[in-house]
Amino acid sequence: MTTQEIVESNFTKYLEESKTEKEQRNLFKFMVKNFIIDGGVSHIRVNDYINFYKKIPIRLFATRPIMYFRKGKFDAIGMLGERIHEYTLKSKTLELYYKDCIGIKLVDVLDNEEVMFINIENPKERLLESLYYLKENASETELKLAFIKAKQILDGRFY
Repeated sequence: MTTQEIVESNFTKYLEESKTEKEQRNLFKFMVKNFIIDGGVSHIRVNDYINFYKKIPIRLFATRPIMYFRKGKFDAIGMLGERIHEYTLKSKTLELYYKDCIGIKLVDVLDNEEVMFINIENPKERLLESLYYLKENASETELKLAFIKAKQILDGRFY
């Protein structure tokens, strides 16, 4: 195992052992910052999201629709640091990847309302399957445009 693989597997272990939402949010924050690269790139790679979500233990995924987090359970957007009236570049980019590149709503995937993935009961597997679908069906140009749009929205320049 490489040093990177050891560090990454340790985060899964730390999340498994975490007892409070504060500990979990702090670990998510560190993982998002270090595993999903948004600086100095033309767009965030879908593989970065896939690798991030693979490391999250299934017990932390919400099995029913919630707003970001509740009682030790999180939705995929909440894991990226999004809160009510406060989104991040990484969460907005992921939402736009789904909307602009493959024409579906990320929230529908998370809430198990998207027809393509409705037969997948496990929320983590459903999210990962939809990310693989995104990776296969979105062009690099579409991803770049969605990333630029997300940055403009965060800067208040997109209406």
